[in-house]
Amino acid sequence: MKSYHAHRLSYFEKWAMIGLLVGVIAGLSSMAVYFALRLIEYIFLFRGAGILLPVPIGEGGSIVFSYTGLRTYLLPIIAASGAFISGILIRFSPNASGNGTDKTIEAFHYKHGKFDKFGWLVKLLASAFTIGTGGSAGREGPEAFISAGLSSNISGILKISPEDRRKIVAVALGAGIGTIFKSPIAGALLSAELLYRRDFEYEVIFPSLIASAVGYIIFGLAVGYGPIFGIYIYTFSIYQVPSFILLGLVCGAFAILYVKTMFGFERVFSRLKAPLAVRAAIGGLAVGIIGMMFPEIISVGYGWMNLIMLDKTYELVGLGLSPLLILILLPFLKILATSLTIGSGGSGGEFAPGIMIGGLVGSAFGVMLNLLSGGSSSLVPYAIIGMAALFGAAANAPISVMIMAIEMGGSIELLPPAMLASVVSYLIAWKFSLYHSQVTTRRDSPAHAQEYSVPLLSTIKVEDISIKNVSVNLHSSVEDAVAKMRSEGMASIPVIDLNDVFVGIVRLSDLNEAKTLSEKVIKGTPYIRPESNLEQAWEALASSRSSWVPVVKNGRFVGIITVDEMLDGYKKFSRVVTSSHG
Repeated sequence: MKSYHAHRLSYFEKWAMIGLLVGVIAGLSSMAVYFALRLIEYIFLFRGAGILLPVPIGEGGSIVFSYTGLRTYLLPIIAASGAFISGILIRFSPNASGNGTDKTIEAFHYKHGKFDKFGWLVKLLASAFTIGTGGSAGREGPEAFISAGLSSNISGILKISPEDRRKIVAVALGAGIGTIFKSPIAGALLSAELLYRRDFEYEVIFPSLIASAVGYIIFGLAVGYGPIFGIYIYTFSIYQVPSFILLGLVCGAFAILYVKTMFGFERVFSRLKAPLAVRAAIGGLAVGIIGMMFPEIISVGYGWMNLIMLDKTYELVGLGLSPLLILILLPFLKILATSLTIGSGGSGGEFAPGIMIGGLVGSAFGVMLNLLSGGSSSLVPYAIIGMAALFGAAANAPISVMIMAIEMGGSIELLPPAMLASVVSYLIAWKFSLYHSQVTTRRDSPAHAQEYSVPLLSTIKVEDISIKNVSVNLHSSVEDAVAKMRSEGMASIPVIDLNDVFVGIVRLSDLNEAKTLSEKVIKGTPYIRPESNLEQAWEALASSRSSWVPVVKNGRFVGIITVDEMLDGYKKFSRVVTSSHG
């Protein structure tokens, strides 16, 4: 029986198989993340603190809900304990701390797609304890890290090349996020868009489409296939366009606030001279205290977001305040809680909180608009467009996140206003990003260094450096040729005829017993042209084993360039390039 090897497959056959494999990993790992988190949440929040949190419709929740918080005074202790356990676990794989999505992007650009062998398992357990005990973080960052880590490990077992392993990590990144969000189209695009601020890794889109679809199918077997927030019917109205543009402006400002607050708390906690587990516990304690007063901010929070979108703002319970005041406060509190959780070193994602913050900003905007206009428009379009605009800008991935928000809300007619708001928000906040490891373009990625780096020698033309006019005539005497070479300190010299046509070279060592130059001329000597570059000049030098190389144009001798002139030219152009990049 014939054996089939990857190198015998066509490009599409190879990447279709890889996409299928990554999709299976994304689907199964998403199940593991989802149910591990729900298990810890059940044990610590429901059984321990007596807190019942709402569940979104797309994950089996109900439109009928009443908050229960029997022992909320235990929440600070529970959240701190979960974060502390997470910190202890992270000691076994330090890379599993904090923002899982950013660590995955870092692995693509800087680590050849490599992960710790058991980092995925540490990330799974650490994230379950962080989020399941009340930490304000998302499950998509852990899932991206786990899916990519497992895919990378399997790539090593299958002896896949480092270049293909990096691509597989990118595919797994998007497929994992798209699967656990039940947004397969957005997941495929995220694989290509999330790695850069202003570019795409276009080569991974094809396998990502397969991986995201397969992952979604597998995950849906356990959680269902409906959009997370249910299906909403929306009819586009041109009269709402100005309000959507204004919402884009507001979301851009909140995107900057989210990024700055997150990085600010990272800096604060990094300065604390305490073990990671202690720092994470401090962050968890603070989140637990806030959660006692505003339970809407703990854990993932999608259930609360779904209730708001259903116009059930009266179910909000924060400090017993009015629903409007709670809704206005929640975006700020969610930013604070998420920054405390992840900034302190807790394991989780920033994606889901970012989506929720956008939805909260959009919902508050919609409520204020209704109050000012006396209308009663649904909050759904403003919530979903807020999700797309705010986090699309904060992640520097406006296209993918926009599609994701539409998939999560189940209404394609929201796409035009989401496009408008996302563009406006991105224009405001494009200089900021939640991901340290994002690079601007493919050219800036170490992963593409060889592809885009052009050696400086190949950019310098021979005609741009000093060409020395040294030669002897074919009809010169041997004595004149020897004297010329000794005066120039040359072991050989170019020979030309009366019409300045390049004939060849003669060597000083060959003229000891020669009567005429013509009998010792070496023809067929390598030469270069004025339009040649210095890389070609070095190759000519190497082949002729000389310290200079002839420059010839249309058969006529122009001069020579020496090693010294080439080095001087290289240094001059190097200084120009360095100053232009400085």
